[in-house]
Amino acid sequence: MLGDIKEIKQNWSIVAIAFVLIFFAFGVPTYSLPYMYTPAMEEFGWTNTQVQLISSAKFLVGAGAALGMGIMVDLLGSRVAVLIGTVSGGVALALFLGATNLPVYYLAGAMLGLSASSIVAAMKIVISRLFTIHQGLAMGVVLSGTSMGSVVMGPIWAPLLEAGYNWRVIAAMMSLGALLIATPLWLIFMARTGAMQDNLRAKAVVEAGQPGMWQHFLQISKEKGFWFIAIGIFLTSAVDQALMQNYVNFLRVDKGIVLSSLAWATMYLGIMGVAAKVGSGWFYDNFSIRGVRFTYMLLALSVLLGLPVAGVGLSLFMFLTVRGIAHGGMIVEAPIITKHYLGPHNMGMTIGVISVFINLGFATGPAVMGMFVDHFGNYNMSFVVFALLAFVGGLLLVPIKPRFWIPPSQRRKQEQEVGAANLQPANV
Repeated sequence: MLGDIKEIKQNWSIVAIAFVLIFFAFGVPTYSLPYMYTPAMEEFGWTNTQVQLISSAKFLVGAGAALGMGIMVDLLGSRVAVLIGTVSGGVALALFLGATNLPVYYLAGAMLGLSASSIVAAMKIVISRLFTIHQGLAMGVVLSGTSMGSVVMGPIWAPLLEAGYNWRVIAAMMSLGALLIATPLWLIFMARTGAMQDNLRAKAVVEAGQPGMWQHFLQISKEKGFWFIAIGIFLTSAVDQALMQNYVNFLRVDKGIVLSSLAWATMYLGIMGVAAKVGSGWFYDNFSIRGVRFTYMLLALSVLLGLPVAGVGLSLFMFLTVRGIAHGGMIVEAPIITKHYLGPHNMGMTIGVISVFINLGFATGPAVMGMFVDHFGNYNMSFVVFALLAFVGGLLLVPIKPRFWIPPSQRRKQEQEVGAANLQPANV
């Protein structure tokens, strides 16, 4: 129990810093994009598929960046990777001012992918290194910065759009957080000296008798379980991000809900996401991969609950509640699966590899859902298909059992045995 408290007390500062960085690098852009799509289509005549492809550009670049940054953190530490993320995120949002054509629009999205993956990959690795007992809880708090974007962006975007502000101007305004808050905060934090900063600057420790990075990748890639995890994460990430990028258009166009109502809906979804990310972290600490499997099944249910939504009422409340809980469990699960199944060795590389599949899912989901909508004229068919994909993702985790995780009951028993042994009188 004392070990539990010590782990939290020693590392609380990096959890707070990481939360702020994730908010500006991932939360602000991710929850701003859905508010850009309809105004962009109205201003330039772009199709639903075309506007959704910015997510593909964002997350395809993010896939490569996640792997590259994971390896960079293992080799050089996290200082440079995070700085790349904060600066590129601010520049990307400012670039929307000139996004009057699709190439510039997609370039801004690609830079957002570099930013988000740089920071998210670095923070996942750092938190996974520092926390063992409370890895999930710490990861949940840090990654709740993504859902905090929903809490803040809805009440900002909806009133500004209704007041007549151009969507590109609003996006550029969002760059100030990354450039004037996140970047200086990281530089000031890393300018300090101490054990925490030394840990963040440190490269991965080479363990005696363990394979090198490339050999380790070849080793895990031969396992059937690795591919079950990779495909499951790809499918569920595609579903989660497709819903995240389309739910504003879905509620606004298919369900006729006005922007002012969407602002509170977005805020409520974000609050649920923040609470669920922290709660899911605790849940995964206690139930490991079984908990992740439950989240994937809940994700499938959350998609189906969108179909019966009828105006601002109970059906919308149910959809947003289950959606927020399911979304809260996403992203948090990847470091848990990685460490609990693949182990702590070369964690930067392994988390980077798994993050590639996450970002490929993120890149694929929104554009494919946009194609469904362009073809069928509404979201109904896409919601049925995507719910099925999430269900398949959950089924793929059925044979996966944790190999590097001690259940809380066993951990307490071990602590009691150690405590009892320490009370025994020494042999003289």
